Amino acid sequence: MTNQIDTQPPGRRLRAVLLPPFPWQPERDGWKPGTAPDPLELDRRLAAQGIDLVLLDPGERPWNPLAGGHSLMQSLDPLRALRVLTAWRDVDVAISVFEGSALPLELLRTLFLFRVPVVVWDLGLTDGWKLRERILDRVVPRAAGLFVLSDNQRSYIAERWGRSAGVEVIGHRVDTEFFLPAPPAPAGYILSVGEDAGRDFDCLIDVAPQIDADILLKTRRIPEDRVLPPRVKTIRQRIGYPELRDLYAQSRFVVVPLHETINASGVSIVLEASAMGRGMIVSDTAAMRDFIVPNETCLTVPSGDRAALAAAIQRLIGEPETCARLGAGARRFIEERCSDAAFADRFATVLRRYARRRRGDA
Repeated sequence: MTNQIDTQPPGRRLRAVLLPPFPWQPERDGWKPGTAPDPLELDRRLAAQGIDLVLLDPGERPWNPLAGGHSLMQSLDPLRALRVLTAWRDVDVAISVFEGSALPLELLRTLFLFRVPVVVWDLGLTDGWKLRERILDRVVPRAAGLFVLSDNQRSYIAERWGRSAGVEVIGHRVDTEFFLPAPPAPAGYILSVGEDAGRDFDCLIDVAPQIDADILLKTRRIPEDRVLPPRVKTIRQRIGYPELRDLYAQSRFVVVPLHETINASGVSIVLEASAMGRGMIVSDTAAMRDFIVPNETCLTVPSGDRAALAAAIQRLIGEPETCARLGAGARRFIEERCSDAAFADRFATVLRRYARRRRGDA
């Protein structure tokens, strides 16, 4: 059950239009308690702080000729941009989730006398796609605010675009009511999960023959014809959130092997496993340092260091009390820093900082 929200909104109410890169409303309409993390919890918590979100999804074909493709392409929706520029001129702030939705607003701002501040929530910084890079080159210098997930992204933006003002580290969030601590499973498998290119499953597979335990990989990134060590199993098909939660619950601990990336590769898994109270081993990448505390919420190993990874796994197998201590520490950290309540506090603060000031405001 969701905790009661009793925050008192500071100052006047604000209204923000939220522009996601792909349709969010179907997930909201289809959500039922217990089936997935609550997609409306952030809206409720922001409303309790005096900020009302209005969701404006990208359109469908034929109105959006880019619908159905990559989320970056969908987010460029020209008709939605025109609606915002003309019919949503009275909002206090426009929130572009990723950079695509912000592009037409910034390019057409002067033509339409559009005075609403545009902030970008999360950025695709390591895609390597020329189109995305061109969009970033136009959006990053122009947006009123850039809300990034981790401190290394702020440093990257300063180095690449020379921008330091208006870059806010807001972190990430996880539904701590859906992902709840599970009892220890000292005889369970070692779990690793992930689908993005930042995962270093090769490192984990290479050390598996040294490990006296089953290893379960939930990923589609490993070719089906690859020969794996006998005790390494894979789940390649898509699964729902309840099934994913069960995987965490049945694991003895979670390993998050990562390549060094600008984007926070692995953050969702780290937050979910932490909320479940699972001990973890996490590659020490710059992007992860905002979401872990070494030796308090997890063990860390250098990225790509097979000997260190094998030693850390063997340690947690042999020290179930350490595994339990790390899991409890991870849950405390998540409740304090990455719960919906904690995230909403940060998000509301930065939104108010960038919202359009109106006549009569202090």
